[in-house]
Amino acid sequence: MRWRLNTLVAVGSAALAAFVTGSCASMTAKENWTGRPIAAAIAKLGTPSNVIPADDGGTTYVWLLHRSVPAQTVSFDAQGNPVYGTRYRDSVRTLTFAVDASGTIVTWNDSSARPPM
Repeated sequence: MRWRLNTLVAVGSAALAAFVTGSCASMTAKENWTGRPIAAAIAKLGTPSNVIPADDGGTTYVWLLHRSVPAQTVSFDAQGNPVYGTRYRDSVRTLTFAVDASGTIVTWNDSSARPPM
């Protein structure tokens, strides 16, 4: 009976570790856009925030993606009673794509900015 419990704990721990590792990897993986058509980026991201033509026939596309995430806050009044509220953390992700005259993404940059809470 004891070896079954140990086996169950070992299998459960391995499954949990695999799940956490896979989840973290998928959250941090960046998509590589180099060499892909700009139409694929537009299909995924929607209309760009800015389109800047270049002298060499290429174009720079810029997306400003805004996100607001709520977080619960708790403070206490003078009598020690909890006062609940919501604070929002805003983030802006800027994606910039340099595209050649044929419509292929040559270089791209992904930058994110999150102000502190």
